[in-house]
Amino acid sequence: MTARVAFVVVGHVDHGKSTLVGRLLAETGALPDGALDKVQGICDSQQRPFEHAFLLDALEEEQRQNVTIDVTQVRFAHGGRDYLLIDAPGHRQFLKNMITGAAHADAALLVIDAAEGVQEQSRRHAALVSFLGVRTVIVVVNKMDLVAYAADAFHRVAAEYRAFLADIGMTPVAIVPASARDGDNVVGPSERMPWYAGSSVLTALGAVEPAAAESSGVLRLPVQVVLKLDERRIVAGRIESGALAVGDEIEVWPSGQRARVKSIETWPEAAPAPEGAASGESIGITLDDQLFVQRGDVIAHPAAPPRRSNVIATSLFWLGRQALEADQHYRLRLGTLERDVTVLSITRGMRSSSMEVYEGQGTVGQHDVGEVILRASQPLVFDPAAAIPATGRFVLLDGHDIVGGGTVLEDEDLYRRPYGAELPRSEHIAPRPAGITPAERAAAYGHRSQVVWLTGMPGAGKTTVARLLERRLFEAGVKTFVVDGEQLRFGLSADLRFTDRDRSEQSRRAAEVARLFQRAGLVVIVALVSPFTADRDYARRLIGPDDFMLVYLHAPLAVLSERERHGLYTAAGRDAALRIPGMNALYEPPLDAGCVFDTSVVDAEGVTGAIIVAVERRLR
Repeated sequence: MTARVAFVVVGHVDHGKSTLVGRLLAETGALPDGALDKVQGICDSQQRPFEHAFLLDALEEEQRQNVTIDVTQVRFAHGGRDYLLIDAPGHRQFLKNMITGAAHADAALLVIDAAEGVQEQSRRHAALVSFLGVRTVIVVVNKMDLVAYAADAFHRVAAEYRAFLADIGMTPVAIVPASARDGDNVVGPSERMPWYAGSSVLTALGAVEPAAAESSGVLRLPVQVVLKLDERRIVAGRIESGALAVGDEIEVWPSGQRARVKSIETWPEAAPAPEGAASGESIGITLDDQLFVQRGDVIAHPAAPPRRSNVIATSLFWLGRQALEADQHYRLRLGTLERDVTVLSITRGMRSSSMEVYEGQGTVGQHDVGEVILRASQPLVFDPAAAIPATGRFVLLDGHDIVGGGTVLEDEDLYRRPYGAELPRSEHIAPRPAGITPAERAAAYGHRSQVVWLTGMPGAGKTTVARLLERRLFEAGVKTFVVDGEQLRFGLSADLRFTDRDRSEQSRRAAEVARLFQRAGLVVIVALVSPFTADRDYARRLIGPDDFMLVYLHAPLAVLSERERHGLYTAAGRDAALRIPGMNALYEPPLDAGCVFDTSVVDAEGVTGAIIVAVERRLR
């Protein structure tokens, strides 16, 4: 199957985006039969000259207004390649529609009027597509006929915009002088601009390669609907990346259930049925096991699963009239998945018009961009947008209104924190390498280092097991230390409360402390509720999977309530403001723990003995 490249076409109002797209369709023979005649008839009835922009306007009212007010998607093929052009509105009030378009694009066509030059909207649109993860751009300096096709007018606009793009980390594939109205440099070279020897718009489109994820073999199939036809239960959706074949083992996320593909269904039904499908195809599949699958689930190969977490770090372009602030609630739409989310924290913001970065305000203003951490009510399934754009871009809704859109960042960015103006920034300093290697410490101490991370609801026995484990290891000659969550609360974390945000920060601090002790050659035992998957995953990545063992302790709520020595569960029953993870606040049980114990069945000595056996293998 030919790979398809999707371009979002953006620019200031009246800079000629729709005319450019209409000209491309007409010149490449992509228009359906009768389309030109239909548009010509409408123009005649309105007693106005024909314009290629009208080819994209679905409603006669839009043609009368002479402005595109919705996102129009058109497809065409040329030179053995398939293209999708997403024509996005340019009016400031239509930016929310544009976010929907840019969220599905591989690259962008940025259109600028040669006579008007770079406008505020030109900068804002570039910033928007950049923060939506679209890094590949082609700039079209349109309406060269208005400046008499002058080379100096083109070079002036091109230089200004190239410099601006460089400031936001973008390098254009090409900057093309064109007149979409007259067809100059749209499909082929222009005789009116002999001074320009570069690509035409169509040639520049052909130079853009498909997104790497689409050919990487990393399967992502978001589920759109589950159909029951005859005796078949068909899971339908569009393959966003990778490929799928009959007989493949797949996982359905967020549940992690596995099955094999029994058949691939297409519409209209093909005879014989296809044995495989690739990125860009809309298909249905049947499975050899009747798993529970629903809209919003993501199908992947077991060897390359997506991320699963209730917390994501994002770059977010904000459109809401009121500033974005912490603790506000919205609806997040990521592919076919929808979740209620809360703004957990805001690291910093950037004014899209001036590119000024501001920190410490805790808000993101309208039309600004922010680094924002969101927490979902149920697990999200996603990828960092830099890895797989289709499963890393999202929009936020307030009711039915789109109020923002953005990209999911790498997980490491989750723990970036703002700095005070008087403090040094981490990008200007760098740690010095240790003078003693881990191997030297292991040889001197007689064992390797390790972090044993005990997680569980209050009362599960984390502190008791941690102290027993410390004693057993110490008596065996192992250098060890306990990092206990309650002790941190009286010192390093004395400034933290018991909100979700502060519990995440408590976990981050514990992970950083554990890493320091572990690098010193100790076996570190962390006893911490650490209720969120993302926080435990961060600790594992920070310390390294070979030196990190997660232990999950649990028990029935009645046992925990009776055992917990501070009376938290009883107090929470009287005071709803007191939030206890696993009772009236979120606790995400780990699915990847190395050891799991029900401490109502196995006592602390038994748990400690089992952990000792597992740890000893890691210390050799």
